[in-house]
Amino acid sequence: MNMFPPPIPPASNTIPLVDNPFTPEIFATGVAGLSVINGVVCITVESARCDHSKPQPSLERVVVGRIALSVPAAQTLLTGLYDFMGNHGINPMMSTGTPTCQ
Repeated sequence: MNMFPPPIPPASNTIPLVDNPFTPEIFATGVAGLSVINGVVCITVESARCDHSKPQPSLERVVVGRIALSVPAAQTLLTGLYDFMGNHGINPMMSTGTPTCQ
């Protein structure tokens, strides 16, 4: 099982990839919403957080990032995730949680 597959090559292999080790990582527990605005696919991701500054902390959904992709990039992400999950024994068409986007 290859846990770290090579990146999907860009459409043009003449453009080099610069891997920045200082790029921030985003951990998300869900997808808050999806939209298409002027041909750009936007994905808003969220994380479940607990506010411990309150006497009775409650779980809240906090937006932690937004990803804006061109349609070809979104299609590449979709097919790449589908293949990657399938190759690792995860059914990409079955959700184990409750949907958070309409």
